[in-house]
Amino acid sequence: MGLIKLIIVVLVIWLGFSLFKKLRKPKNSLDQNPPSGSKMLACSVCDMRIPENEAIIQNGKVYCSKEHLE
Repeated sequence: MGLIKLIIVVLVIWLGFSLFKKLRKPKNSLDQNPPSGSKMLACSVCDMRIPENEAIIQNGKVYCSKEHLE
């Protein structure tokens, strides 16, 4: 009987720890998405889509980085 109680205790502790980790974990998928009102623009060089607030716009063209601007 002692072994069964030990297994049950270990399982309960493991389940509690798993739930605790799951609740503390931030939702990365929400952080990676741009804000809902953000307009996406395509880079003139590589055609990568980036949020308008992160884009570099010069002479009417859109760039994703300083390297592509040069």
